[in-house]
Amino acid sequence: MTQQNINEPKFNITRTFDAPRETVWNAWTDQKQFGQWFGPRGFTATCKTFDLRPGGINHSCLSNGEGVEMWAKFVYREVIAPEKLVWEHSFSDAAGGITRHPMSPTWPLKMLTTVLFISEGNKTKIDLTWNLLEASEIETATFIAGLPGMNMGWTGTFDQLSDFLKVAKAA
Repeated sequence: MTQQNINEPKFNITRTFDAPRETVWNAWTDQKQFGQWFGPRGFTATCKTFDLRPGGINHSCLSNGEGVEMWAKFVYREVIAPEKLVWEHSFSDAAGGITRHPMSPTWPLKMLTTVLFISEGNKTKIDLTWNLLEASEIETATFIAGLPGMNMGWTGTFDQLSDFLKVAKAA
């Protein structure tokens, strides 16, 4: 698939999980599992829509139990089991409309998320990249300024995934 209007810079984070690739893939692609770990620490995910196919939508809400809600909308572009997920990532409202980040009025409207699942024996390396899509100069500057926060948020999300995989392994 041709990827048009991708802007630099990009955000990238990698992490190796102590679980086989199929197990990690299932955590990302099974609605019930996804809702148990996705999001930074202190947040829980609720999937309103979870249609995992090219053109399908994942419309989810992250909430912290204290009234803070952040809706997201993923529009899947590629689903290549168990190797790769690609989606357009946007903040959204409860109805599924695309919105700005609730705390950043100049946050980019769309980012392209690419998640690679790399088998390393009985472990799995996740390589996640965010590229800007059709971003203005101010959106690009906001994205660059937000890199440390993205690293913190995805690190917390990966911590939750790691904890989820440990519990799944023990069960």
